[in-house]
Amino acid sequence: MAHLPVTAEQIEIIRRGGLIIFPTETLYGLGCIATNEAALRRLFAAKGRAPGQPPPLLVAGAAQLMTLVDDIPPFAEALIAAHWPGALTLVLPVRATVAPLLTGLSADGITRTVGVRHSAHPMAQALCEAAGAPIVATSANHSGAVGRAATPHVLEDIPVALRQSVDVIIDGGEVAGEPSTVVDCTCEPPRVLRQGALRLQL
Repeated sequence: MAHLPVTAEQIEIIRRGGLIIFPTETLYGLGCIATNEAALRRLFAAKGRAPGQPPPLLVAGAAQLMTLVDDIPPFAEALIAAHWPGALTLVLPVRATVAPLLTGLSADGITRTVGVRHSAHPMAQALCEAAGAPIVATSANHSGAVGRAATPHVLEDIPVALRQSVDVIIDGGEVAGEPSTVVDCTCEPPRVLRQGALRLQL
């Protein structure tokens, strides 16, 4: 097995349902394994996030993506081929088995959806691969606050209550500091919901 840029202790923490703060190529994320409902509820409470505001997820690749979605529209496949791993979050129809806390609704209010991306950051990739499941990756701050780029800023700016709620903070140095671009792939043509680090014209 190739050397992972995260420690065995950090991997064990996320596998058992712990909360972590970790780097992605965009912002530092507050995360937990997506298959542990108790961990999800703990993350929502720590973040101050309402249950109706589903967090984005990270996957290690196609196999993990298919645990969340039944199929991928051709235009979404093209975006994945062109921009993953990278700073692109795709909103896709979600499998019925995915926890309701992780899902939103499509623009028509009918289809359940999930926001997912494949991070290019080696630590984020390693965590997803080692956990064996998608990982929540919401920005490491309270809801409504601005995400920060570098670990010193994260440590200084995260409220004490939030820092006390996590089990480990993984220092990955500076990251870009700009959120991912979000594209809704539940409609045709797809819509850019947020322009972020990846500039797209669809």
